[in-house]
Amino acid sequence: MRRFWELFTSGVFGAMCYGGIEVAERGYSHISMGVLGAAAMMVIHELNGERRKGRIDIFSAVMISVLFITSGELLAGEILNRRMGMKIWNYRGIPLNFDGQICLMYSVVWLFLSLFGIAADELIRRFIFREVPASDGRSRL
Repeated sequence: MRRFWELFTSGVFGAMCYGGIEVAERGYSHISMGVLGAAAMMVIHELNGERRKGRIDIFSAVMISVLFITSGELLAGEILNRRMGMKIWNYRGIPLNFDGQICLMYSVVWLFLSLFGIAADELIRRFIFREVPASDGRSRL
């Protein structure tokens, strides 16, 4: 049950942050972006758990997160924007875009947001779920 609540908390945090960032940047968001933000933060939570156990390093965790977010954005864009014509976003005017759905500039943004997500996950683990890092860098309850 604890795992459910950790993922749920991470997901809600990710949805709120992603939606909030979009509203701050362009004045509006779409529910699908909240879903993508929730999924991204749940993946970041799992990756950070593996990092805390010493199974992957921070660079690998961030790169996997960036690839997940970028591919999720591409999949959502192809379905929602291109197939369904919802026109939620369009990167056609940004250099190095692919089909107007993803672009290199935003992949770099996802890199920094992934680092923020890992730091936020550390705070969530420590202050909500009372996990403390062990002296060897690994976490314990």
